[in-house]
Amino acid sequence: MTYDELSEHLNALQRDDCYRVDTVMKEGPYERTEKVYFVGANGSEQGPYVRKIIKAESGLGSAYECIFQAQKNGRRFSYLPRVAECYSTGSDRVVVMEYVYGETLQDVVYRCDPSVALAVDLFPKLCKAVEELHAAFSPPLIHRDLKPSNVMVSRDSLTIIDFGITRTYKDGADADTKHFGTRAYAPPEQFGFGQTDVRSDVYALGMLLYFCLTEKTPDAKARAHAFAAPAVPEVLRMIIQKAVELDPVDRYQTVAELLAAFDRATAEPAYVLSGARYRNEASGSAGAGHFPSAPAAPQSPPIAFPGSVRSSMPPGAGGSHLRQAGGPLSRIPVGLGIAWDIVVLFVLCIFLAATVGLIASPDPTAVYAGYPLAKRIVLYGSLFVFFFVPLAYFVSDRRPLKKMVPALGKLTVPKDALILLGGFALAVIIIVACTAL
Repeated sequence: MTYDELSEHLNALQRDDCYRVDTVMKEGPYERTEKVYFVGANGSEQGPYVRKIIKAESGLGSAYECIFQAQKNGRRFSYLPRVAECYSTGSDRVVVMEYVYGETLQDVVYRCDPSVALAVDLFPKLCKAVEELHAAFSPPLIHRDLKPSNVMVSRDSLTIIDFGITRTYKDGADADTKHFGTRAYAPPEQFGFGQTDVRSDVYALGMLLYFCLTEKTPDAKARAHAFAAPAVPEVLRMIIQKAVELDPVDRYQTVAELLAAFDRATAEPAYVLSGARYRNEASGSAGAGHFPSAPAAPQSPPIAFPGSVRSSMPPGAGGSHLRQAGGPLSRIPVGLGIAWDIVVLFVLCIFLAATVGLIASPDPTAVYAGYPLAKRIVLYGSLFVFFFVPLAYFVSDRRPLKKMVPALGKLTVPKDALILLGGFALAVIIIVACTAL
């Protein structure tokens, strides 16, 4: 090891010591992603930041260096994260970048429900984000792993993340040297059938459009049916089909072409209103929706949609569609909400067991022990059915329930509270009636 290499290595170790690891967000054979804070000499902390430690032998992560150098040279990107540091320790490539607040596209579509209105709001921003990645670098950077979990959506912006397998297009190459990517969203050339280029990301964008409209992961069955589905209007189905052609020559040749086709297809107000499956529950002017934002972030102005589609939507449509929250827990990640529901269900089962015990084996010293079995069933069954069940429903994350039973989607938090109070009142009436008889 030369003097310069040793000096660089020691400097890298000093940088690593300046960060406190808060959480390991993801870990794989080639890469570890951490949430970290920068600790100053006086003990003060800044952050959070995301730190990626990538094995140098994997050959991954070179795109971060390109983005870092561009930002050091004064470039500012609207849809890419800010890279604070990018250096090598010899065996690892280390990248420190801003922590992007928000929800993944996957969580947004789950929470808001898939629809044309949602696609009209988000898909153009997604196309512009990918187009920025292509146009800002020469040769262009190809993301190669565009999927719902790699797109962050917040109140004010949309950001593409995870550039681990992003590569530079190499003129004259026959194929990529590494074959990675999420199969459902990656084109055939990414798995050894040719070299990826900007049309490879066009393919992934077409699949993401299908996801925004259906909330379904595109698979062989969807392709076999030419991406036809009740939630996909014909004009958008044709756009998806062209974007995801197996031969890159038959696709849209640039992201700009794909976006132009989408804008033309959604230019007619009648089309949007007939094709959308959204519920216009919000009132007032269109807003930015219930998205997480950075601490102390300023309130965003009302969304003003340019063009005939956005301006012709009824009051409250468009951005306000994103206000469809699943109740008081709507800002909690979907996975955590499902875990909470399991806990609530477990507690409800305990109450059910206690209710059955009171009915079947009453305490001999209790007043109700002398009641007939039918009367005990009505007495304690009503308390469980009309009070504990509505209470469990009220404190649960109701997004999964509203996905399984669409009729529940019309309920809001005030209506849920009325159900709880009404059930409690009914239980009290039944109990009073039983004890009086």
